[in-house]
Amino acid sequence: MKAYCAYHFTIFPAHKLEIVSAWLSHFPFESFVEHEGFVTAYISKEEAHKIVLSDCLDVPYENVKVSASVEDIDGQNWNSVWEAQFKPIRVGDWIIRASFHAHENATHELIIDPQMSFGTGHHATTQLMLSQVLQLSCNKKTVLDVGTGTGVLAILAKKLGAANVFGIDIEDWCVENAKENALKNGVSDINFSLDELSSFQTKFDIIIANINRNVLIQHLPKYAKLLNGNGVILLSGFHEKDIAILKELAHTHGLRCENETEKEDWICLKFLLS
Repeated sequence: MKAYCAYHFTIFPAHKLEIVSAWLSHFPFESFVEHEGFVTAYISKEEAHKIVLSDCLDVPYENVKVSASVEDIDGQNWNSVWEAQFKPIRVGDWIIRASFHAHENATHELIIDPQMSFGTGHHATTQLMLSQVLQLSCNKKTVLDVGTGTGVLAILAKKLGAANVFGIDIEDWCVENAKENALKNGVSDINFSLDELSSFQTKFDIIIANINRNVLIQHLPKYAKLLNGNGVILLSGFHEKDIAILKELAHTHGLRCENETEKEDWICLKFLLS
């Protein structure tokens, strides 16, 4: 069995964990496990020379501090370790579980195996977005999921009856992971790709983006142009202090905020065309 190096990254403030995890995903770690206030990144000992710790700690975000310790771990059954740390969750009458979890009593379920992608449903932002998508009328709608990760939100929209669903991401492993998860949920017609927003000529009834403040600010004008007249935009991945700038930018581009939800200091905003 492979021996690994485990890099334990402690993040302050703790609510920045997901954005720091996203930053760490740019380095050649094989997998990640999120904990309360820290994330552990694994890489085989043979490949550990590729990790420059000082580069990992040089996070490009203001007011975020990251420290790290490194642990050598002897070979073991890594599937068992990962499975023990990843538990099913419930959102409404849906359960989100991995393929190795036993079937549970629920009206609906999604099967999501995250691999190196983000979006298992465990983070507050994903739960906020899942809850909001469940409240939408997705039937026969055209949906764009920006920063699709595991594809969980795109897959949910399709399961809710969306006619055409597109999921885009900047990482090729996310696109492949999303495609695999779609098949595990009996969905074969979601268009997952590395396409950029500028490649879309059609308009969408629903645009969902669970990313981070800076990317949302950059993209929001483009979302407004891609939205149909009666469409909906759902945004998450930011905090209360970011609400004002996002609402002001949205207003500038003909959008009004209809709803605002919060969980564990994370925010989700729902926008409609004015």
